[in-house]
Amino acid sequence: MKLSNSKRREFMTSAAGLGAAAALPMMASAAEGGARTKVQGGVRVGNLYFSYGLTGVRDEVRKDPLAFGGDIKEQTDKILKQHKANLEAIGSSLANVIKVTVFLADVKTEKNAMNEVYTQYFPKDQPARSAFGVEFPDSATRVEIELIAYIPS
Repeated sequence: MKLSNSKRREFMTSAAGLGAAAALPMMASAAEGGARTKVQGGVRVGNLYFSYGLTGVRDEVRKDPLAFGGDIKEQTDKILKQHKANLEAIGSSLANVIKVTVFLADVKTEKNAMNEVYTQYFPKDQPARSAFGVEFPDSATRVEIELIAYIPS
């Protein structure tokens, strides 16, 4: 079942208008009465989905840590494709994403390239997003993305 655009927009507008801290009670309400269940790519609580942080390094890096892990665009695309598949597997979609957190190895020089791919997956009504520069434990990882999404009932 798909959440109507007007209900989704109403939910998203209410949450965004309240600000992050004030939106917590609204999120708690969506999660209320829901058991914490492990699902593909994350955890579901009520009508909310909390993804694991996903990275998009190439598979060959797992065998050879010195192999090229892919550029920021390739890794972003791979991550968002996986998030899309995970959401669809639980009956949701990228259209229901409420919040995205992006961790970048080089936020100053790679954020624009990451945004080029990101906007292909979120062309309008983009979810709230934070982006941080971090130091990953390996040199192949350029980006990690986690998200929170609403699951229509």
